[in-house]
Amino acid sequence: MSKKKGIKFICDMCGSMIEIGRARYTFRGELFCAYDGGTFDECEGMRQADFQKELEHLIRLAEQKPEKELADEVYYQFNLDLCSVCRKKVYETLDLLQSREEDSV
Repeated sequence: MSKKKGIKFICDMCGSMIEIGRARYTFRGELFCAYDGGTFDECEGMRQADFQKELEHLIRLAEQKPEKELADEVYYQFNLDLCSVCRKKVYETLDLLQSREEDSV
């Protein structure tokens, strides 16, 4: 009896082996910072000293984070292999979120 050879996949969510011939799903996406239209001139009522203090605080916070984390907060792209069980969990979560959004409109 010959062994099947080929690429084997592991589910990126649960770690289970996805056997050759079994359904494998690819979940691709992007997370990125959404611009809400706000600008610094909306801080008109803020004193210059308070504005400077807040800006310095934000810079200190940014300096404490690794560069990758800062970059990923702005834009993160992913590509995951999923087994059928995890695909169902992702689908149900996304479908539930979509349903809630449609109900609120």
